Amino acid sequence: MRYQITTLLLASLLSACANSPSSYGTGVLPSHTLMKEGGVYQSSGYGISGDDSEKAATFNANESCGVFKKMPIVSKMDTKYQGTVGEDVNKTVNMVSGIVKSVTGKDYGTTATDKDYKTTVIFRCQ
Repeated sequence: MRYQITTLLLASLLSACANSPSSYGTGVLPSHTLMKEGGVYQSSGYGISGDDSEKAATFNANESCGVFKKMPIVSKMDTKYQGTVGEDVNKTVNMVSGIVKSVTGKDYGTTATDKDYKTTVIFRCQ
């Protein structure tokens, strides 16, 4: 009896996962993408560095075009720093914090956040 209940629960969980909705191939854009005039899309990505935000924005563009089973063709990519302190101050504090941590073994924190950089990408799906 116990094995039948376990089997029934396992089968229910697997069928629930198989029937969960997905936006892939449905024509429904992810929430992070805006459709603009002329078949152009806009999405943004955030990161602790410019590279991280560009990777996030590129991932969002790929995911958005994947809905239509197409590839993104980027026409414009713009990265901006939007941290609470100046960009140079932020880089200096992060560098000093890393040095202090390597010497003392203690983490004194940093001024950086995962939203310091924002990359906006404009693209078409082809």
